[in-house]
Order: sequence, then C-alpha cells, then structure tokens
Amino acid sequence: MGKHSNRNIQRFKIGLMLISLIVQLFVNINTFNIKVNAAEINSKLDEIYISEYNYNEDMKSKVEPYIKSKLESGYIYGDKDVKLYYEKYNIENAKANIVISHGYTESLEKYHELIYYFLKEGYNVFGIEHRGHGRSGTLGIADKTQVNVEKFDQYVTDFKKFMDEVVMPNNQGKKVLLFAHSMGGTSGTKFIEDYPDYFDAAVLSAPMLEVNTGNIPRFLADFIVEFEVAIGNGGNYVLGKKAYTPEYKENEIGTSSLNRYKYSHDIVANNKELQRGGASYNWTKEAFDTTKEIIKTENASKVEIPILLFQADNDTYVKAEGQNKFASSAKNCEIEKIENSRHEIYLEKDETQKPYLNELLDFYDKV
Repeated sequence: MGKHSNRNIQRFKIGLMLISLIVQLFVNINTFNIKVNAAEINSKLDEIYISEYNYNEDMKSKVEPYIKSKLESGYIYGDKDVKLYYEKYNIENAKANIVISHGYTESLEKYHELIYYFLKEGYNVFGIEHRGHGRSGTLGIADKTQVNVEKFDQYVTDFKKFMDEVVMPNNQGKKVLLFAHSMGGTSGTKFIEDYPDYFDAAVLSAPMLEVNTGNIPRFLADFIVEFEVAIGNGGNYVLGKKAYTPEYKENEIGTSSLNRYKYSHDIVANNKELQRGGASYNWTKEAFDTTKEIIKTENASKVEIPILLFQADNDTYVKAEGQNKFASSAKNCEIEKIENSRHEIYLEKDETQKPYLNELLDFYDKV
C-alpha cells in the first residue's frame, strides 16, 4: 500500500506539473498574440506616421497630394442662407465614415494630418467649416476676422443640414462616427443630444463644455458679458481679444509642437479667407449659455452612444469641470486624460500625439 500510495502521489504531482505547463503555454501564446496585435497596430501607424521633425516637407510631399487626390468639396446653404463650405474624402471599401467638427477660429486646413490618418486607416472623411469660419463666410461686426454668431444653435442647425445633404446620402450604409474638437465639441455634443440617431459613436477631443475664463471668476465673466450684450455692445470684441494677427507667443499657442503649429499657421497667414481673430460678446454669451445647457443632467443623459472624451492635461482654453459633469451623466462616456498636452491634442508632439492617435483609432475600430 505504501508503494502504491507513493506512486499515486508522484503521478498526481506529475499531472499537476503537466497541467501547469499547458496553462502556462496557453497564457504565453495569448500574451504573444496580444503583443503581436499591439505591435501590428503600432507598426501600421508607424508606416504612415508624419513626425514633427520633418513635418512641413512631409506634409507637402506626402499628405497634401494624397488627400487632394481623394477630395471633393462644395457648398450648402445653412440657417438664414449662410453659405457653408464642406469637404468629403471617399476611399474604396471604406469600413466606416468619420465626420469632423472643427474648433474655434479653425478651418479644415488644420486637419490635413488627421484626415490623412483616417483615410489611410480605411475611413471615409467628411468635414464642414462652421458659419463664420474658413470659407463659410465672415459674420464679424467689428471687422471681417471677428468670430461672431447670432445664436449658437445655428451651428447645430447647419450641422444637421450638412449631415442630411452630404454625409448620410454618401455614407455607403456604414457606421457614422464623430470627431469633434473644442468649439466643434460644443456643437457636436449639442447635436448628438438633440439628434441621437445620426452617429454610432463619437470622440470628443478637448471639447468646450466649459469656457476657461482665466483669472476672471465665472460669475463675474457671465455678468460682464450679459451686461455688454444688454447695452448694445454685443458686436464688440471681448475684453483682451482683437482682430487676426499672424503674431503669436509660443507659450500661448494650443500645442507644444511648434512645427505642427507653424504648418497650419503659415497656411492661414497666407490666405485672408481663413483668417479669424477673437470673439465678440455675442459669441461669448452664446457659448456660455450653450455649454451650461449641454452639461445639465437632463440633457447629457440623452446621449447613449459610446463616447471617448479626451482631456488635455495642460489645457488653458477650456475647463475639465464641464467635461467631467457631462461624462458623469452621459450613458456611455469614458474620459481619457492626456498627460503633457495642451488644448490641441491632435497636433501635439510625437510622444503625446502618437499614443493618443492609437487610442482614438482603436476606439473607432471597436465600434
């Protein structure tokens, strides 16, 4: 009995060792597969990635010719017959569609690099220049470069018309995804609250869900803006803002990548049609009022699609508090904080931008 017991114990131990080896082998295979898949994602981006170190040359020799070959542009008429410029980029066998909603003072010229990545990754791309921005006319009262709007809801009304007339008829029956930055995040978020059936998912990149009023307390900023509009100064520049100028301070721009900044800056500096300066009191009042409405629980809770909201760690343009409040009420919103990033995460330095792009593309791919 003793010998048989010892043999049984030895066999039992050998069996456990074999099971352990099989489990370990299985884990290692899965780990290897995960690493390979991650490596494939990174290497795929590596093949198309435009580094900031040879940025201007690569943008002009690689990116611009490629996206231009896919470009169709045109105009539609928005609220009160404002002429709105749009672009669409179609590729063969696209897996989905991405719609860009750009930020304050911007035009689609600033999104060349991002459009390039989206196309190369298999997405059709659509973009509109919001009223009073880029080639969508000037609405300034103080001068042509001033950013002004009668009602913030007009951005949303225009966007719906763009979706109805350009995007949805050309979406090839595939999913429609939103990429919205800053002010475009305001109008984009308001749109998905008001019209929940258009988008399958959205990326909100440093969305303006609460304006950063700097050293002026918000309650005081609200009072000043309301007062100036009430006494008829709504068309004046907000205190501290002025007409477009090509001059800039490195420590005040929206990205820490000077090469990426200079690329779009030089395009704008050489094209008066794209030049935009500061905001009017009208625009600021509308921005204050709209962001307050968007982040209310009863409005944010209407959003049920998957949302990936990127926060910039060193953002001096918008505040995280409004983003946090929206995310806490939206049904399926994940916040990702990007360390060492200024407001324009999509134009940041390589070491910041590249992981951000990988996460963004991974999110879209999984929708």
